[in-house]
Amino acid sequence: MPLAPYDPCPCGSGKKLKFCCQSIADEMDRALRLMDGNQPRVALQQLESLARKHPSNTWIGTTRALILLELGEAAASRDILRTLLGQNPDHEFSIVLLAASTFQAEGFDGAKKAIHRALQRGAKKFPAMVSGLAGAMGAVLAQRHKLMAAREHLALALRLSPEDRRQELFVQLLEFDGDPGVPYPLRGSHALPAVAGDEDQQKEIRKAQKYAAVGCWNTAADLFVALTKTLGETAELWHSIGLCRAWDGDETQAAEALHRAAQLYGDFPAAVECETLAQLFDRFNTTDVIDICTYEASVDSIGRLLTLLDGQERFLRFPIPKNADEGSNAPVAAYQILDRTKWTGDDYSQLTLETMPKFQAHISIYDAVPESQEPPSVYLTGDRGADLEEARALLESAATDLIHWRTDKPQPEVTGSVPAESQPLRWRWSLPERTPIRLNRELKDQQWQRILTSTWPNAPQKCLGGRTPAEAMSDPRLKVALEAAAYVLDAHCQQQSHDLDLAGLLSRLGLEPLPPLEVDESTPLSMLSVMQMHRLPVEILSDQQLVPITNRALLTRHEGFLYRVLNVALLRPACEAELDLPRSLRAMVELCAASGRRDEALHWVGIARSKPEPGKSPFEHQWNWDMTELALRLEDPSDPALKPLLDRFVNYYAPKVPQMRGYVENMLANFGVSSPWDSVSILTPDSMLPTAGGIWSSDAPAESGANPPSKLWLPGQ
Repeated sequence: MPLAPYDPCPCGSGKKLKFCCQSIADEMDRALRLMDGNQPRVALQQLESLARKHPSNTWIGTTRALILLELGEAAASRDILRTLLGQNPDHEFSIVLLAASTFQAEGFDGAKKAIHRALQRGAKKFPAMVSGLAGAMGAVLAQRHKLMAAREHLALALRLSPEDRRQELFVQLLEFDGDPGVPYPLRGSHALPAVAGDEDQQKEIRKAQKYAAVGCWNTAADLFVALTKTLGETAELWHSIGLCRAWDGDETQAAEALHRAAQLYGDFPAAVECETLAQLFDRFNTTDVIDICTYEASVDSIGRLLTLLDGQERFLRFPIPKNADEGSNAPVAAYQILDRTKWTGDDYSQLTLETMPKFQAHISIYDAVPESQEPPSVYLTGDRGADLEEARALLESAATDLIHWRTDKPQPEVTGSVPAESQPLRWRWSLPERTPIRLNRELKDQQWQRILTSTWPNAPQKCLGGRTPAEAMSDPRLKVALEAAAYVLDAHCQQQSHDLDLAGLLSRLGLEPLPPLEVDESTPLSMLSVMQMHRLPVEILSDQQLVPITNRALLTRHEGFLYRVLNVALLRPACEAELDLPRSLRAMVELCAASGRRDEALHWVGIARSKPEPGKSPFEHQWNWDMTELALRLEDPSDPALKPLLDRFVNYYAPKVPQMRGYVENMLANFGVSSPWDSVSILTPDSMLPTAGGIWSSDAPAESGANPPSKLWLPGQ
């Protein structure tokens, strides 16, 4: 629709159209209609002609630049905008558009300065465009594994986003905070600390904080650095510098600043948190790494190769995930090359940490790609060193003349790396497929015990000046660094689904856990970092405080903290009414089961049975929790409560859902339990006795005590 004379002029001058660009309005309207009619090239020709008459007009220039950007000609768009800004350096739309075109033309690093200027100058008038820039930067930073920077850019994009994108960005932020692959100290928000100073210094402090608020974290960090000359070396300044550098993606300088803050803090918990972040950044950015290398070869015949490899005693084939074939890069087969003969037989009592096979390398085999004339190929991947070379020799010996190593590029190719300090914490197990779950857990517990009591305490660490934790515990100067190293280890354990007894580890090191936070009704709990949240005295929180903390704990999923929170929240009726109760109870059962507290897990299954789920039929609700109980009881096939439960599946569920029989029988086979359909016990009401902790009655009153009996309500009875 044509612009009215008294509409604001699109050139951005702030004047009305009548008093600004009225003379070109008709020609601009024709060009815009050509754009809307999917004729951008014709519109561009008209605009170029118009630009020769009015070379400094920003309406013409930005419209040309926008069309070129949409046509994928970002460099030409960038050049037009640079010329415009040379004539009108404060034109905000040109500033934002230049950031977008430079980002497309030169990538993240080349566009960083332009984007920061857009964040500073364009966020108020063009929040949607600036939000898109922040989100794009966050995606690049996530690919580069700059995790805190990626999250903060995503949070900035959310703050600036229009309403129609807010939900999408919010979900992305939740996914980040719930990602178990991200060490928990890096998840969630981190607030800049308060910095004290006189009136003039406070002006500079507020200026730096304003830059940080709009995403110009590099500029903010520089301002904080300048303040160290007038304020002196304060912990709060270096903490602020470290956070801003981290949010900007410069983790090397962030680590240096946070190490310095940790040294200066008189507040021990704040010092430990700064040092923990610094140690994580050091680990991500170290050059002391072990290369992960890949050899590549072509294959004459995949069928013959698979036949040969399947017959090798040290080659263990493992299944490709079912959804892998959805992608074009899915392998047709994969193997582990073991350091000894693969395990056979059923006598799992002989399986120990010493006798268990370890893998030396992985093999992935891919089919030909006719479109690119790529032949069938095999990739051999492992840590650089003797194990990988031995694995390569084994593959050559097994495959005879079927594979041909590529000679058109250096072999092996470095395809990844792991910090050398992390090597003692890596596992190279190859458990037999049908290892009983209980034995699997026992072996893992033994391995963790070995790591936590012997391997880790005696491994030198750079953060401790090259000393081991066992050596550092006698040096009071290393107290902060040693405690932080324990929290870094805790983060690693959580990533590996192991709930570290952190208090026990710290006690062995002569240290104590960080003290509880002092909180009251006015404490802004949503602003706490994850490490601060873990220090909350959850037992004294009000119901209004506990519910959001429980939801956040369910998201970040630190097993020890979540268990502590749920044990409080699930016993408060007011909290229970506000929580996602099925999710909370499911989490509690999983936490107890994962840590081997089977009886406690069964107790919570019984409680869950008594809580009907909105949107689910009573039958579905009971079925789900009976399946959960079955999985728990199968860990001990001698459990006397297992047979009555299986009889229930045969007599009650199978007649109603016949297709469930195959699923249950497969489940039983994985535990070495024979099918109950082979010897059926007909149930009577008298025989339906409660299984220990497993059956609940919907109309029975809740019972007090640590282990109330559970009864199963049978629909229709």
